[in-house]
Amino acid sequence: MTEPLRRLDADAYVAVGPALLEAAQAGATGLAACVVEPAALVLGSAQPLEDARPGIPAVRRGTGGGAVLCDAGTLLVDLAVPAGHALAPEDVTEAYRPVGEAVRDALAGLGVDCRLVDVAEARAMPAARRAAARRACWAGISPYEVVLDDGRKLVGLAQRRRRGAVLHQIAVPVTTPPARVADHLVDGEGLADALRATAMLAAAAGCGSATPAGVWDVLAGPLGRLAAG
Repeated sequence: MTEPLRRLDADAYVAVGPALLEAAQAGATGLAACVVEPAALVLGSAQPLEDARPGIPAVRRGTGGGAVLCDAGTLLVDLAVPAGHALAPEDVTEAYRPVGEAVRDALAGLGVDCRLVDVAEARAMPAARRAAARRACWAGISPYEVVLDDGRKLVGLAQRRRRGAVLHQIAVPVTTPPARVADHLVDGEGLADALRATAMLAAAAGCGSATPAGVWDVLAGPLGRLAAG
């Protein structure tokens, strides 16, 4: 069942994905979208809380990677499917492909010139950028994430698996520059170079008036059809 966009605090947000994943283990598909208010730093599953600067709440999510700044300008989508679903193949990398394609096509329909990161491109990411991505997810790229045609990262993807069920997580910085995450990380200034290769949707061609609610209106249908199988 697709839910309307919700406004949640950070603790409520990080509980959404695990709840959908638990339901998926029982055979249910689920799709939910939210923005986080007040703003919070959401750390990767293995990231130390000491990485966060004081000032805004810091919580930890179940998926890996580095921190993401979650606020009212960033659309967050959780999509969970049971074992055997087309979005839950054994190949973890290829599981991202249809999700990335659906998001890319929807954004292209808004006039955004974007493409998917291919596997070779992601594997060729320099070591320094890989290290930066362990602290801030936006600093790196992964297969089938969405980037602008000039290579700036526009959409982040993550995945968590449990007993065959899969949780896909999608982050779209609509009106919040992704590089702002560095403001909330200890020694975040050292991530500046890697975070320059990022973009927010509202700065992309044709999307100056985009809002998280408006983007969800565009993504809900394609992602709902993927969830329905």
